Amino acid sequence: MTRQFDVALGSDGDLLIVSGDLASVESTAAHQTSLILDGPGDYKQNPNIGVDAFSYINDDGPPGDLIRAITMQFALDGMNVKSVTLNNGVINSDAYYP
Repeated sequence: MTRQFDVALGSDGDLLIVSGDLASVESTAAHQTSLILDGPGDYKQNPNIGVDAFSYINDDGPPGDLIRAITMQFALDGMNVKSVTLNNGVINSDAYYP
């Protein structure tokens, strides 16, 4: 399994600086969060990526629609997706980059 690293973000979403230098972190969880929260059109270089989970909040569709959208976006990003579940409003996933 390939581990991917990226600059770390603090809890406020800003760059995390430690001892005057940018911190790095394994980035799979950050990529998953971005794919779930960001929506189509948010990235100019690839306008079709993103789920925009907020748009599902008052949606009358079944929860399976959100799970299906997340699974598809993870797979399109190159992840192996074992499962994506939604329990009491919490999204859990078992997905990783090979």
